[in-house]
Amino acid sequence: MDPNIASALAEMDKINVSRLEHPGPSALEPASCRFLAAFIRATGARKVLEFGSGFSSLMIARELDGEEGNYLLSIDTSARYSGLAREGVESSESRAKAEFRVAPLRPRFYGMRLLLSYRLPKGLLEALGPFDLVLIDPPHHEYGCESVLYDAFPALAPGGYVILDDANREESEKKYLRSWQAGYGDAIRPVFLEGIGNGLVVIEKLDEAGPAPLPAADSLLVSLQTLRSAGRSLFRREE
Repeated sequence: MDPNIASALAEMDKINVSRLEHPGPSALEPASCRFLAAFIRATGARKVLEFGSGFSSLMIARELDGEEGNYLLSIDTSARYSGLAREGVESSESRAKAEFRVAPLRPRFYGMRLLLSYRLPKGLLEALGPFDLVLIDPPHHEYGCESVLYDAFPALAPGGYVILDDANREESEKKYLRSWQAGYGDAIRPVFLEGIGNGLVVIEKLDEAGPAPLPAADSLLVSLQTLRSAGRSLFRREE
C-alpha cells in the first residue's frame, strides 16, 4: 500500500473531530474528516484544492495552518455553503490562507462527452496551482463530479493526490472512477478505501498524460444523462 495512505490509516484515530462543530449528515463523514486530516499530515501537503465547501474546509485549514506557502482554494456551486464554510474558517484559530469561490455548473464538452462543469475562468486552476491534493466532495453527487478530475488534473502536482468522497455509490462515484481509469490508464493509481465513511478513493497522479477518448456510445449515453441532470439542476432549490 502507498506509505502515505498507510500512515494516514494508522494515525487517523488520533485526529479529533468535535461533535459540537460537526454539522451532521450534510458534511463529510467524521471518519473521512479524520482520514483527510491525517493524510494531509502524512503527505505534507501545503496547497489544497477542494470542490464542495463545508466542514472539510475547516479541517483542511487547520492542517495547513503553520505550513509555509499554505493555500486552500475551496469551490462550491452554492453561495450559502461557500459563505458558511468561509465563516467557519475565519472564526476558527486557523491562520491558513483560504480562498472561497462560487462557481455555478454549466454543460461543457470534454471530447465527445458532454458533462456538467464548474464555471471557472480558463486557466485559473493552473495559475493558482500546482496543488498537492484535490478533494472532490460536491454536495449533489450526480452533478459536476466526473468533470472535476479532467479540470483539476493539469493543476495537480506530479505525485499529488485526489481524494474522492462517497466512493461506495455504485451509480455515481464508482461510475466516475471507472471512466477516469479508462481515460487516464497508467497515469493514475487509485486505492479504494471502502470502510471509511461512505467510502473514499485516493488517486495518485503518476504521469502528466491527458485522458484518452472514451467510446462514442458511452459518451452519447453520458451526454444524454448530463442534459437530464442539467434540467434537474435548474429546478433544484438551494438547501
